[in-house]
Amino acid sequence: MTGGFSRSGGLQAGIDYVTNPDAIVMTIDMHLTLPPGFVEYTRRHVVQGKMGFAPMFFRLNQGYTEININGFWETLTYGLLGMYKSDWTTAGGFDVQKYTTKWGGEDWGAVDRVVTHGIELFRVRYPGLAHYFHTKKGMWDNNLQSKYNH
Repeated sequence: MTGGFSRSGGLQAGIDYVTNPDAIVMTIDMHLTLPPGFVEYTRRHVVQGKMGFAPMFFRLNQGYTEININGFWETLTYGLLGMYKSDWTTAGGFDVQKYTTKWGGEDWGAVDRVVTHGIELFRVRYPGLAHYFHTKKGMWDNNLQSKYNH
């Protein structure tokens, strides 16, 4: 990929890289801990042509420790989304035109297309699936950095 950062473009490039329509493709965030059994659980809850898997994860706040685990269940995001490649293709994947450099909303756009094409999504709070706190400083261009720097 060339040019500036594009989350939707990067995710779509990963989906496009997979050629086997019978392979399961899962979009994830690099700041996650994937607990043991997560891949198998995903495989069991994805049904080709019928159902994808969009687990909820626990977002850890800054300053968490193993003794003082603070954070919250992230219920309003679909950043983790697993389906068969054939279902990604049928639904149209991510809108890389609308979300070329925009951060946020690309997951909801993809979910809208998925559901419109008759694919249901299985949602569950997945124990041990945690997103680690990280600063967003310097992660994107200046427009995005100022919007998401907190």
